[in-house]
Formats: sequence, structure tokens, C-alpha cells
Amino acid sequence: MKMSRAYARYIKEYLEIKGVDSNQIVHYEAGIRIWCQTIGDKELSEVTLDDIANYKSELKTYGHHRCENTVRNYICNLRMVLRYWKLRGENCLDYELVPAPKRETVIPSFLSAEEVEQIIQATNKVRTKFIISLLYASGIRVSELCQLNRDTIKNGSFTVVGKGSKARICFLDARSEFYMEKYLSTRKDRLDALIITKDGTRASASTIQLIVRNACEKAGINKKVSPHTLRHSFATNYIENGGNIRHLADLLGHSSLNTTAHYTHLVNSDLMREYMAHHTC
Repeated sequence: MKMSRAYARYIKEYLEIKGVDSNQIVHYEAGIRIWCQTIGDKELSEVTLDDIANYKSELKTYGHHRCENTVRNYICNLRMVLRYWKLRGENCLDYELVPAPKRETVIPSFLSAEEVEQIIQATNKVRTKFIISLLYASGIRVSELCQLNRDTIKNGSFTVVGKGSKARICFLDARSEFYMEKYLSTRKDRLDALIITKDGTRASASTIQLIVRNACEKAGINKKVSPHTLRHSFATNYIENGGNIRHLADLLGHSSLNTTAHYTHLVNSDLMREYMAHHTC
């Protein structure tokens, strides 16, 4: 069985039945595509540790130069495919012999509350004001924003279905509600989508990303800002104001507190107070 076939069957026979997020399937498909282009579509039984080492090296130089964590994800995906077929009785390399690369610690960038307000005030477009405000107020992912319908938000809260098809409750503040009402009052269509394009279709993730990027440029924010930056900004602001990390994990849809804990490294007021109290210059 060729590697491409091994991946395709694993996706169909395991991942799709399990009901994983579609982005995870896309990641597997990208991984095997790069494997075939760089290593070749070898037989599953002929894959060696040298092949995997070469694959890892190619991932760092291929295309847009995959970052360490993306390389790690591709290798971990490969390990899962090998594990699956070993359990199915296929003759293939033992996945336990393939080490998972160490995860690189990434410090998320974020905006201050003042910078978010600066972006909102810099644009005259009420749709843009609403998008920026809602992303910052709720901490939702851009994909989750695109799924929202205009009747989803009621009494200052709404439910989204995030990674792993997990539903969670989210909230919006008074500013977001104000701009939502203002934005929806300009709509003459009967579409269900909360955010639509000028062409009258549901806004895509790329559309939202472009709107956020243009708004930041207009506001003179000299940072690389994306919708996910506003998610980081929401989390950082929550921690700054003394929010509970377990509640933040629920609000962000994190299955592990280790993921949420990154934000405590960004804002550790207790540690700073201790430093200021005991350090002399």
C-alpha cells in the first residue's frame, strides 16, 4: 500500500468516523502531499527512519518554510498513521521509534484595550467596527465568527461550535451590542448570516482577515494583526483584570489548561509586584 493510500484510508476510516475538525483533515492532506513531493509515494512497508528525518528537513525548507510547531504536527500526524496501520496488522515502521519533535514555545502577540479602541475609531465602516469589537469582546475564532447567524446572539450571549465540534457559550459587551444593532439596521437583506460581504454572501475567514488587516493599517497600528490577535488580546485583557484561568479556558474553548496558561506568562502582575518590592537598582 502506497503512503498516499495509507493516509487517504486513515482519513476516511478513522478521522472522518471520529468526526474531527475539517482543518485537521486538511493538515493531514497537506502533510502527505509534501511527503510525496519530497520523499516520493513509497510503499508503507518501505518507509524508514531516514525517510522521516529527510521529510522533517524538507518541511523546514519547503515552500514557505514551516515553523517548528507545524513541522511537529506533520511528524505527529505521520506517527498516528503508522500507529493505525501497525494496529491493523500492516508491515510498517513502529511509530514508537519515531520521536515527536519538541514543541516550540510561542508567545502570542496582543493589542491593548486602547489599541483596540484606536482601531475601532479609525474606521467609518460600521461593519468593521462591529467585527473588531465582537472578536475582542468574545475571543472567538474567525471560523466561529463566520458561522454565526443574526439570530444567534440573544441577551448578550451566544453559542459557538469550536474545535472538536465542542459547543461553548460566549459573550459580548455593550460596545459590541451597540455596533451590532447599528450594523444590522443597515441590512436590507434577509440572509441568516451575521456578517455578509458587499456581494450579499456569508463572509469568509479570508474576508474577515482582510477587514481586520486594513482596519489596523488605517489606525496606524504597526503590528502584524489578525483576527486571532484579537482573540489573544481578549485573553490577555481577561487575565490582566484578574480573571480565573479555568473560566478563561472555557471561554476560549481550550481542552487543556496548559494552552490557556500561556497568557499568564504575558501578564503576571503578582510576580511584577514582588519584583518591584524586592529589587533595588
